[in-house]
Amino acid sequence: MTFTDAAEIIAVIRDIAFIVLLLVTLVMGVVLVRKVSAVLNSAKRTAKGVEDMMSTVSGSLVKPATAGSGVAFGAGKILAFISGLSRRKKKQGGNNG
Repeated sequence: MTFTDAAEIIAVIRDIAFIVLLLVTLVMGVVLVRKVSAVLNSAKRTAKGVEDMMSTVSGSLVKPATAGSGVAFGAGKILAFISGLSRRKKKQGGNNG
């Protein structure tokens, strides 16, 4: 066995090791992508569930609050109108006397 033969055998072993390392890296990359994809899908489902829950809670709380504020707004306008009429009567009565 000569030095050239030993160098060629080492080169072949090196190339085979490099190819095996590449295949292992590829498999690990595919597994990693699948795991990350599963985690992202889970996060998406969780976010959608939270969004649905908040929409339900918001609908349950906001609609009654807006209905109540509409009634309060209307009552305030009525009171403002009534108090405005009483002020006008007082001003008109004070100017005539």
